[in-house]
Amino acid sequence: MYECESLAKTHTNLPLVRLRCSGSNWLPLQQDWSTRWCTVPEGYAASRVHALETRDDDVFVVTYPKCGTTWMQELAWLLLNQLDFERASSVYLRERSIFLEYSGISKHKRRDTIQLCEQLASPRLIKSHLPAQLLPRQVWQHKRKIIYVARNPKDVLVSSYHFFVGLEYWTGDLNTYVDEFINNQLVYSSYWAHIVDFWRLRHDPYVFFVTYEQMKRDLKSVIEKLSTFLGVNSLSAQQLEQLIGHTSFDNMKQSKYANATGLLKETQKTSTDFEFMRRGIVGAFKDELSECQKQKLDKWTADCLSEFNLTETDIFGQL
Repeated sequence: MYECESLAKTHTNLPLVRLRCSGSNWLPLQQDWSTRWCTVPEGYAASRVHALETRDDDVFVVTYPKCGTTWMQELAWLLLNQLDFERASSVYLRERSIFLEYSGISKHKRRDTIQLCEQLASPRLIKSHLPAQLLPRQVWQHKRKIIYVARNPKDVLVSSYHFFVGLEYWTGDLNTYVDEFINNQLVYSSYWAHIVDFWRLRHDPYVFFVTYEQMKRDLKSVIEKLSTFLGVNSLSAQQLEQLIGHTSFDNMKQSKYANATGLLKETQKTSTDFEFMRRGIVGAFKDELSECQKQKLDKWTADCLSEFNLTETDIFGQL
């Protein structure tokens, strides 16, 4: 089902391996999936995730890390649960929307998140950072709904660097992180394969593809389209404004039920300045990356996307 190859030692504080499909008859897109490798921690429970039984009303929120996952989870959960702001303000998001593979990629294995997904009441909103080929087989066999959020690679790189360093999951400087990012030596990479596969599925009726940049630019329109995709009732103007206010970056950052900073600091070792939610803007990379780093990433992006006759602007618009 999956083939594994070892990865040379990296700056991630866990041994990593690469996985690829040895068979792919359940996967979408007419392409050679054996060329798609994904970097994961050694011992990752691929077979358990692969075998997860899905339900008719399941919805999966899928992203590469640090692409606006928490923002979309909160938004989609509220739409699926009749705008239950009271519960959203009293129950941790990680309990309402389980991170499917977390217990397989974290060095802190206090919770079996696959089992928690199995026990979660319907309608389930399940979070995952897995690429298309590692999602549960039934997601593709039964065409379960997928919300996919993409974000431009420079902002992802900067955000994930601070995140993984703050969690003491990765150790090193920003230059080294840039090199490991573009060489697919970080967990969940390759970034561009992850993004492009779902971008190519964006017209499928069971895939809702949106970018972080679109959400920042016009959240109202995104919510209206997402409501239609999820098959929920249209919102009144008052409900829409309340939802936009609740899911604003400032409001979510102040909520301990959405912002996992406090929870992570309580349950595992972090740096003193660790923030789960940090800046929440488009273009944060502009004052955090050097010109040399930006140029290196631009060349890598152009090389990766040339295979598909795409540019970064085709996916994200003008940054």
